[in-house]
Amino acid sequence: MTRAMRLASTLAVGLSLVAAVFVLPAGSAEAQDELDGQGVYDSNCSACHQPDGLGVPDTFPPLSGNPNVQDTEYVRIVITEGLSGPIEVLGVTYDGVMPPITNLADAEVAAVTAYIQADDFAEAGDTELEPGDPSTGEAIFLGSQRLENAGPACVSCHTAAEYQGLNGPTLGPDLTDLATRYGGEDAVAAALSNPPSATMQPLFEGAPLADQERADLAAYFESISDEQPAVGNVDIMLLGGVIGAAIFFALMLLAPRSRRPGFADQLRSRQ
Repeated sequence: MTRAMRLASTLAVGLSLVAAVFVLPAGSAEAQDELDGQGVYDSNCSACHQPDGLGVPDTFPPLSGNPNVQDTEYVRIVITEGLSGPIEVLGVTYDGVMPPITNLADAEVAAVTAYIQADDFAEAGDTELEPGDPSTGEAIFLGSQRLENAGPACVSCHTAAEYQGLNGPTLGPDLTDLATRYGGEDAVAAALSNPPSATMQPLFEGAPLADQERADLAAYFESISDEQPAVGNVDIMLLGGVIGAAIFFALMLLAPRSRRPGFADQLRSRQ
């Protein structure tokens, strides 16, 4: 390939990248119009507000029949910036915290807003769970009881109660006060039906928690809600990595080095 041909090929690739970055998003209005608002809702909102939009009594306010959701700008702000109570919805006061959802594009926010405002939620299913067992929930948290759909154990990323500090990693937040933050056992079980965290969603996609597993985990988190969350945890995986890297570099520095013969040395050896 000649230099001119290589230059032309490089220019073509560069122009295609520019088109992908600047042209395609602006020209994808039709694709944006076809965004599935229900799909966005199911992935980001239904864990707390439920698939039927009725929320969780005294914990998560309903969206179905909620007059506030008809204010498009209000909904956009709540989604992108979050909201903390107390707020009153249909005569009931809710005093919780909704974190901002930062992983949605503008088109997705618009699509889910339209879906909520249409008030055409999925029909309510039989969501009543059997009472959970805290000890079973603890075993699920630790991974000593495998999940039915082969999802990861909570302790892979989280700490809780006595399982903290050097007992486990701190990739995710401490869950000791999860039941308190969410407003009780029922609310935790509801949220676990579709983890609201953007980090957790890919991990449990195709491997959702079974109903009884949600109930058992919720019962465990309720049982430890009076304990103090961990402060200043040390991630044993991170600590081990740092120590391992330090040992590796120390061995490199201490290892004997053999000097490779240079060109002048090779000439001398031939004389």
